[in-house]
Amino acid sequence: MAKVLESLIAKGRRVKRPPEQKEVAFGLADLSTHEELLERLVQKGGVKSLLILLTKSVDIDAQRFSALALANAASAPFNRTRMATEGSVAVLIDYMRNSDSDIVGKQYCAMALGNLAAEPENHGEIVKSEGIDALIAVLKTEDVEGGRYAAFGLANLAANANHRERIVEEGAVSLLVSLGCSEDINAQRQALTALRGLCISPEYRAVVVREGILDPLVLMSRSEDMTVLREVASALNCLSSVDENKAEVADRSMCTLIGLMLSGDFIIERHSVCAVANLMEMSELNARLIEERGIAPLVALASNQDPSSRGEACRAIANLTVNPDVHQVLIREGCLASLVGSIDSPELNCQRYASLAIANLATTVAAQVKIIQGGAVRPLIGLATNPKHQVEARRYAVLALANLTATTANHMTIIEDGGIPAFLSLCNSPDLMSQYYVGCALANLSCSLTNHPIIVEAGGLQAIIAICHSNDPDVHQQACAALRGLSVTYSTKMKIVQEGALAPLCHLLGSDDVEILREVVACLSNLAVSDENKHEM
Repeated sequence: MAKVLESLIAKGRRVKRPPEQKEVAFGLADLSTHEELLERLVQKGGVKSLLILLTKSVDIDAQRFSALALANAASAPFNRTRMATEGSVAVLIDYMRNSDSDIVGKQYCAMALGNLAAEPENHGEIVKSEGIDALIAVLKTEDVEGGRYAAFGLANLAANANHRERIVEEGAVSLLVSLGCSEDINAQRQALTALRGLCISPEYRAVVVREGILDPLVLMSRSEDMTVLREVASALNCLSSVDENKAEVADRSMCTLIGLMLSGDFIIERHSVCAVANLMEMSELNARLIEERGIAPLVALASNQDPSSRGEACRAIANLTVNPDVHQVLIREGCLASLVGSIDSPELNCQRYASLAIANLATTVAAQVKIIQGGAVRPLIGLATNPKHQVEARRYAVLALANLTATTANHMTIIEDGGIPAFLSLCNSPDLMSQYYVGCALANLSCSLTNHPIIVEAGGLQAIIAICHSNDPDVHQQACAALRGLSVTYSTKMKIVQEGALAPLCHLLGSDDVEILREVVACLSNLAVSDENKHEM
């Protein structure tokens, strides 16, 4: 076949009669379907012959076959750069922009240009030669087949951030949305791929929603093709990340997202639950998810075997728990079991968002009872104590425990399960929020006289004095509140002074914060009751 190929290439440059041109173009198109001949086709000068046939022949079939052969040749990555340097780009674009050109020929030219655009090195030449305009012109013909290839080319160009603005400004978005609403599944997919390429730049995500991208996405979500559903879920995930889009996505696509969360495919579930998590960042959208009965699938995914899906489900629940009105709904749907199980997951998102969700739930007394009963305390303590875990996850675990200590009835459960060592393990953390939550927890525990000897024996005094030296005034207030609470017990008064608390307390007397001053003065007043402390003070 190699000799036949070379013969046809040479003949393609000489033939003048349309029937012969058609025969040569057909032969080259046929041979271009053999992958082993594609490199030889270009190396032996086949591109030049095909360009001559495309531009010089008046025979429509010759034009079609030559364009098809060029498209096939450009499907091979090793041919793309050389084909561009041999002038293919300009010829293909001129053919596509010519209103008199054959529509099928334009389809194949769009396919060829799309294949050439798969090589980033060719992007400059394509854009400079008005390739974006040419591809958009094919989209405007409302020819679905041609639109599919044009969308393919635009998708490849949209991979380059430098070309997205031009594509959007030339009006491609509305045309791609229209193509996405066609009945051809391949055209839908290519249109969606191009739109997703544009949406890599956050500034265009709101644009595509305004132009109606949600309609084809909802339409495509009815497909049984998992590849299509993955594209849909990924697109909704991307679009929902922009605040401007959230209300529209929730209004038009919430049912779709809930259905995708039940797909059974890890990738689809991951993208769809991530989109829901994005939407739940706006508390006004919480009711929409509840109305559509989306809590149960969300809770189920919070126990998913896929750690990424599970982490995003925990994030969605954490966002929901910011709204106290949703707490009882979540608890009734069984979210606590999923959250407690996720604390022990090796996935960071599972750890931090599960503990954050429990921390938010623990702000209400009614939920605290369920949290304690659900066995959350020990996993939270384990997470907070282990230095191998990231500081953010440990911080939220301490926050959850601190919120639970706001209720005196919870103190013994937390202390018996090892809560105090967990708090002390983070008192020297460079993370100010962790210091603050430790201070809150110890201040709450110090409100109960029963806890004082336990805190002192565990080394709590040194920890509290350590965070008195923090750079954050909020930490100072909580640390002083803890010392003030402990200073009520007579046996502890002298120990507080002996451990060196007077220096930071006296230093904090210079604070401008009234709340800090109140705590410091109250603590010093309690300490001064002890005769042993008077001389030192």
